[in-house]
Amino acid sequence: MKKEVGHIDAVPSKRLFLSIIADYDLNRSICELIDNVLDVGVKSERCDPIKIEINLEKNQQTIYVTDNASGIKKSDLRFIVGPGQTSNVPTEETIGIFGVGTKRAVVALAQDVKITTRYGKNKTYLVEFDDSWLESEDWELPVYEVDNLPEGTTLIELQKLRIRITDEAISHLKKHLQSTYARFLRNNRVIIKLGSDQLKPVGFENWAYPPSYSPRKYVGNLTTEDGGTVRVEVLAGLTTESSPAGGEYGVYFYCNDRLIARGLKNYNVGFTKGLAGQPHPSISLTRVIVSLNGEAQSMPWNSSKSGINPNHSVFVALRSWLVQVVKDYASLSRRFEGDWSEKVFKYPSGKIVKVNIVSFPEAKKSYLPPLPKSKPRYGDLVKQANRKIAKKKPWTKGLYEGIIAVDLIFKQKLEQKNRICLIILDSTLEIAFKEFLVNDSDRTYNDTKLLNLFNNRSFVHNEVKKYVKLSSNLWKKIEHYYRLRCKLIHERATVGIDDDQVEDFRDVVQKVLKKLFKLRFDKEQT
Repeated sequence: MKKEVGHIDAVPSKRLFLSIIADYDLNRSICELIDNVLDVGVKSERCDPIKIEINLEKNQQTIYVTDNASGIKKSDLRFIVGPGQTSNVPTEETIGIFGVGTKRAVVALAQDVKITTRYGKNKTYLVEFDDSWLESEDWELPVYEVDNLPEGTTLIELQKLRIRITDEAISHLKKHLQSTYARFLRNNRVIIKLGSDQLKPVGFENWAYPPSYSPRKYVGNLTTEDGGTVRVEVLAGLTTESSPAGGEYGVYFYCNDRLIARGLKNYNVGFTKGLAGQPHPSISLTRVIVSLNGEAQSMPWNSSKSGINPNHSVFVALRSWLVQVVKDYASLSRRFEGDWSEKVFKYPSGKIVKVNIVSFPEAKKSYLPPLPKSKPRYGDLVKQANRKIAKKKPWTKGLYEGIIAVDLIFKQKLEQKNRICLIILDSTLEIAFKEFLVNDSDRTYNDTKLLNLFNNRSFVHNEVKKYVKLSSNLWKKIEHYYRLRCKLIHERATVGIDDDQVEDFRDVVQKVLKKLFKLRFDKEQT
């Protein structure tokens, strides 16, 4: 049975504004205003550059944004405040689509908003609202006719800001705008001034051209679920500088020429174990720039255009192939590590190799030549160098693995790594003396004798001296580091151990192990 019994009021509450501005900051809000201006310019099909002026007043704590894109028609003024309302058509190659950008941007920034606009040569109109209007449930706003602005001009005035304008905030905004709109700035489609500064484009294409492994430009089209077309261009390669601290490596996404995501290093683009690997300085030369152009509804951005929607059908269609490209270049960066200056950085110029992709969903490879052999890890080299000795004398395996463990720990960013290394080195040395006496001295040591010996380290040293000749300087160092270890473990005050001491003690232990068991640790020899 189906019987109409009444109606419900589905008009949204203005509290909706508070929910849609939750994640907005100065950078995102100003970008929303610029996006709207660019879309107006696209629809007006103008040839000359759009001019946008942004003035952030620290003293008055106000923001003024002016543009000459063409102005807003009187009939379109409702789009300024109506959530979900937009004059953009999803099938246009624009940036705005969701109908919430400008309104949440201005509300996120200020309590007092004034928007004055003149469409072409028409009259100039003003729309204004503040928090008192947001607190009411009345959606109507008065429209005022005011003194004329220059033709095609829109002025947004924001007062009683919800954010604090500082020199640091202005500096961050400048950098953000220079990279976000670099392609518009570079092609002179827009001129953006922040205060008195005219912004210059900042891109990320500082490629290196190592022989056989130059950057690749992959081009092709994707057909969307509704039959539309997305033009795809992917630039991938190694860069001429490593930036693990700044994080300027990973995957970049441009949608309709606007930077959407910068330096992604997450699971969605392959930065995970078994693929490209977890983010690490060894793969910090990896850069992949994805450029997508097409209908706004086909772009895989989120509603604030601050990231990629991993569930969007276009991203899903690209992901498998994209991850393979990221994986291969990350592996290349890792394999060249240690020789970057000679194998990568010395090739700052060259030719980008173009690769046509017929079907991105079906593509399975990056079309790179076979990657160079991986540089063997130190631990693997040591194991291989001592394989025959370990097979004949299995008690030596734990000794050279102690050195491998120290090598690994010493490279970690641990505050107490040197203390840990010292303890492992001294324990390895003491165990080495025991193994030598028991297995290589041709003399029988029962448990009682060993216990009596190892109750006093000097007794151990004297016993080993009966069979092995080490230099007096080496014995002095052995005794010195043993005393340092005793201070560390038994005394109340914690002693400091620097990197040089760890490296010196490691060298001492390696020399002893070489003398006692002929174990090898020199990297060139291994």
